[in-house]
Amino acid sequence: MEFTVNNKKVIWEYVIRPPGNRGGVDIIPIIHYKDKPDEILLIANFRPPIRKFCLEFPAGLVDGDGTVEENAEREMKEETGYECKILKSEGQIIRCDPWKSTEYGQLMFADVDGDDPRNQNPQQDLEAEENIKVYKLVKNKHLKDQLHKLAKENNYEINGLVWSFALGLSIQ
Repeated sequence: MEFTVNNKKVIWEYVIRPPGNRGGVDIIPIIHYKDKPDEILLIANFRPPIRKFCLEFPAGLVDGDGTVEENAEREMKEETGYECKILKSEGQIIRCDPWKSTEYGQLMFADVDGDDPRNQNPQQDLEAEENIKVYKLVKNKHLKDQLHKLAKENNYEINGLVWSFALGLSIQ
């Protein structure tokens, strides 16, 4: 794109999602147990542009069918194997990379019953091009330290939403 800023012509490269795009959804899954601390469910998703795995929340593009919440539930099941209850979205559109993309999405919480028998041996249902590993970390003020350790041990990157969430927990 070419535009003018401060009387200077500038060329800006960026990515545009195709027409009909309904955005994306990122899910913050919290696993609750009766007899142990809550956990955060994360995925390590292989990202070809950086040629590495990245620690992320489960996420995906919103398909043409169904609500954002229904798409979030489907993505959770596909990427992690866990059954969950998606909590209603606030409807707030978020943009993580507005400097390089028109992409947008919504962020919502998922309530995962860690004691539910269906969640004792979850099985992913990945698409052919997906390479995703699932991790559970304790949800507490030390989440950022757990993330840092996991990333260092496995040569992973950390997604900005995940790191921001962990930083928020650290100041409690």
